[in-house]
Amino acid sequence: MEDADKKKEAYETPSLTVHGSIETITQAGLGITAIDASFPAHTPIDELTFS
Repeated sequence: MEDADKKKEAYETPSLTVHGSIETITQAGLGITAIDASFPAHTPIDELTFS
């Protein structure tokens, strides 16, 4: 059991990289006119159906 303890690597604390505010990052989706996630590519927004 002692050999297994010696082979453990030291813990490295994770770091956070800030890429901007959530508000700014998520505003990229505003003003879109088409979406193609669950619909055929380039389906106009006004033709989407939600249930």
